[in-house]
Amino acid sequence: MRLQIIPGVALSFSLIAGLISPCPAPAKDNQQAKAVDEQAHIAHQQVRVLDIGSISNFRDIGGYLNQEGLTTKWQKIFRSGDLSRFSARDQSKVSALGIHTVIDLRSDEERIRAPSRWHDEAQQPTTILLPIGGSAADWSSKLSRQLQSGDFTREEIRATIIDMYGAVPLSNKTEYKSLFTNILASNGQPVLFHCTSGKDRTGIGAALILSALHVPRKTIIKDFLLTNEAINVELMSKTLAKVFSRQSGHAIDPDAIVPLLTVEQVYLETTFTVIDKAYGSMDNYLRDALDLTSAKRTRLKQALLDTPMHEH
Repeated sequence: MRLQIIPGVALSFSLIAGLISPCPAPAKDNQQAKAVDEQAHIAHQQVRVLDIGSISNFRDIGGYLNQEGLTTKWQKIFRSGDLSRFSARDQSKVSALGIHTVIDLRSDEERIRAPSRWHDEAQQPTTILLPIGGSAADWSSKLSRQLQSGDFTREEIRATIIDMYGAVPLSNKTEYKSLFTNILASNGQPVLFHCTSGKDRTGIGAALILSALHVPRKTIIKDFLLTNEAINVELMSKTLAKVFSRQSGHAIDPDAIVPLLTVEQVYLETTFTVIDKAYGSMDNYLRDALDLTSAKRTRLKQALLDTPMHEH
């Protein structure tokens, strides 16, 4: 795999997404019949982590029991990494999901470096841009400087990531408010939201949505940590260490890269703690910071909650 070295944190996110989601070459024999079978499987099965090979970390947040005994509906809200490597073969599977709106949380820099693909314009959903990060964000600039210098430890990168989880819910209230606005505007039709790797900005977004649906925090953290099951950390950390070593001119320990690739419970707990401290509770934050009024929250529950069922 040839990797172009371009300065900036956007590159690091793009590299990570590329390693998580290799785009496999489709088999030529019986390709059409196989695609139809896969499409039917995706459309009718309750699957937490979907097999969409060219999009990283593609997940459904359905099937979670909330505190009122109701369950989040399957095939209503999807989360993922970016669509820059989205293959024509995988499009048939994604199209079967009936996604009405795609919400892109990547910074402008990230979208320029890795534009989304959609092979059939007739089936292309409405795309909403809600950029989080980029050069204007302190955590993003700090991470960029660390990676470009090559002079960092695992704990220093981890600390920057934790800072991000504390900063984003307070500095990006407008974007997360718009996330809810657009989910409500979809009128119950399926929505996909994503960033680059589908784990940090997207992970916070998923946590906010599930919180608004009164899913317990223990369950939300369980969903958040699923990212770690989707990647080969050892392989990816070695590959990225080589890339950043060449970029910076310093030998980088693969172990120092690990916080860029994985998630930890403390990350999301940092978000919860910051919100609770600033607003008193998650309910207050959703209402006062994101304008999720009682009426809007009721509509959200009506659209996204179902009768009780077992988690998948």
